[in-house]
Amino acid sequence: MNEFDSIPTSISHKQLNAMLVSAHKESHKSEDLISIEEERFKKLIHNWKESSKEIVNHLSKYKELLGEGKEVNSLMALGAMEVHIAMAMQALKASKIE
Repeated sequence: MNEFDSIPTSISHKQLNAMLVSAHKESHKSEDLISIEEERFKKLIHNWKESSKEIVNHLSKYKELLGEGKEVNSLMALGAMEVHIAMAMQALKASKIE
């Protein structure tokens, strides 16, 4: 409570104006940086989304060709990758980032 004891009960317009003039000016640089980083992130997400769609479509279309001569573990890994990419795309859609 001691920290508030120094607050005046009233202040003149002249004193208030002097305080406003001498107050630290806030910079908009941080807002600009946030905006730039948001745009950069959205671009990265867009590129990832397009690449992911292409990969999933390719896996779906050429599943048999890609699976020829592969071991069971390799096939399971490709299937798991396809499912994980699809889930990640659903999570992106739910996040409404793009």
